Amino acid sequence: MIKVLYQNDQCYYVSNKSSSNSNKNLSTNEWMIDSRLKLNHLTILGTHNSYHQETFFYKYHHSNLDIQLIAGIRQIELDIHLMKNDYVVYHMQLIDDKTNCYCFSDCLVRIHRWSQQNPKHYPIFLFIEIKQRFREDFLTALYGDVRCQHFESMKEQILRVFPIDSFILPELIRGQQISINLALKKQRQDELSDNYSYGNYGWPPLSLSLGKILVSFIDDEHNIVVDLISKCEPLSNFFFIAQTNINLPYASIINIRNPLVNEQLIIESHINGQISRVLLGYGDQQLFERYKQARKHGIHIISTDFVQCDDTELCQSVKNDFPSTSPILCNTVLAPSFCNTTVLSL
Repeated sequence: MIKVLYQNDQCYYVSNKSSSNSNKNLSTNEWMIDSRLKLNHLTILGTHNSYHQETFFYKYHHSNLDIQLIAGIRQIELDIHLMKNDYVVYHMQLIDDKTNCYCFSDCLVRIHRWSQQNPKHYPIFLFIEIKQRFREDFLTALYGDVRCQHFESMKEQILRVFPIDSFILPELIRGQQISINLALKKQRQDELSDNYSYGNYGWPPLSLSLGKILVSFIDDEHNIVVDLISKCEPLSNFFFIAQTNINLPYASIINIRNPLVNEQLIIESHINGQISRVLLGYGDQQLFERYKQARKHGIHIISTDFVQCDDTELCQSVKNDFPSTSPILCNTVLAPSFCNTTVLSL
């Protein structure tokens, strides 16, 4: 097992041979998963800023990543700050920098350890955002744009921890089609014609995805990928891209800003066969309404800051809808009649 330590402003690796991955906690009843059931037929719960510890300005708190995964979270989000050697994880410099895994590599090791201990888990969606505004990370803002070399370094750091066969990769979704977008559209058209067999393109069957990781770069705020992807191998062949434009050739995961006002975008992303993700946002009066609309309209990944709580209607609903013993739900809009997750603990 790899372990990451932090010392003298450096993250570094040491080997811990005494670790064991013999603990097989999840009882999946794997043979009961219908081979036609795919990732776009299901809904999962995720956390926003999954590393976050409460500060004076930001009053929310998340457990360690492995504890979140034990509780049924299947989407993790990490904010990356670019450093010379290894990247680090926190929200914003000075005012919101408390984190439960400072070294990016340490965060990865925690996810990897849990994944090894539970090798038949539902695939983990790992969302990554690079902080580059001046108020977030003045060094990155000062020294210039995010470049391909940063994605190459990020991929290298990930592959120090995970073997390459741990991942669902863009080429699997693309198949023999000319783009991910067209592959997903074709898969959805197949399903609308009542053909749910897997054609070696589009979202893979759940049964072939257990124990995997899907890494997605969040590109909503800066839209840097469109100019980089054609000449940056990690962006085209390793990272999925989460953003709001459903028509881009690499559009696969669509960010929904507000399900109360983005209903048409949700519908169109469903037509395109794309996976949708919503960040519910912070604790205003519409928070629970956004959650209900997200469930109603079949958003695939619901991310929230409010998991470790039980004092609001939202907290109670999340706890009841996504119990740790069965945290994967059939999508309310896209799940076929044969979807049955009640027998699964993934």
